[in-house]
Amino acid sequence: MKNHLAVLAIAAGLGTVVADASEVDLQPGLEALNERKFVEAAAVFKEGWEAGDADGLFYIGRMQELGLGTPADISKAVAVYRKASDEGSAQAANRLGLLHLDGNGVLQDYAEARKLVCAAAEQGLASGQFNCGVLHAQGRGGDADLTEAAANYAKAAEQGHVGAMNLYGSALLSGDGAEADPAAAFGWFEKTAARGNPMGLFTLGQLYEAGSGTEADAVKAHLYYNLAGARNHPQARLGRKRVEAGMTAEQIETAQAAAREWTPEQAAPATE
Repeated sequence: MKNHLAVLAIAAGLGTVVADASEVDLQPGLEALNERKFVEAAAVFKEGWEAGDADGLFYIGRMQELGLGTPADISKAVAVYRKASDEGSAQAANRLGLLHLDGNGVLQDYAEARKLVCAAAEQGLASGQFNCGVLHAQGRGGDADLTEAAANYAKAAEQGHVGAMNLYGSALLSGDGAEADPAAAFGWFEKTAARGNPMGLFTLGQLYEAGSGTEADAVKAHLYYNLAGARNHPQARLGRKRVEAGMTAEQIETAQAAAREWTPEQAAPATE
């Protein structure tokens, strides 16, 4: 069978597409991709790119990288990502930056990784903001800057990025890069815990145990440590045992009943 995606990937060598992308909808392509209808997905992405949405080209590159409907080829994927990035795809810039971070299909180059990822962040991509924050926090590709890291986490957190919510909450707890505000930190961890995130659940247990950002509550601390432990957080069992030592049998029963009845909230899609 003719390799449909390979034909699409060749389009990366053509001239820049200039069109109005205001009415482009790539969602049908993503749905087709989830259903493993690769030819249909690639056709939607190509059509979206030709209509002016560079993210359509990014998704073609992603299919090429992962071998969805075509043999995986990181070199071809990189070429497509570069073109998509040049045409304004923040997702392509972010992915290309991560490839440079790892040295996968391109030279490992922390400076280039930060340049690309943080360019995606400036375009408002939540995952780019998160990754840019991490690179600033770690001092990769430039000087470490915890203030810049926290600022990027905050932007991504506002868009619903769970990892950013956790790291911004941590910055608010520690005061590293942001003004310490335990109550605000509690609010962010409450959001990620509600989605069933292990770090959010565990940290909420810590905050209830210590009475930091909220009133101390052993029953709730036990509840969240218990939920975090069920999701394999490595320190949750110790936290639960610690708080359990000061609880009555009735309090433990109440906490366990609450854990049985607890269900995670449906996460809203992050805005990118």
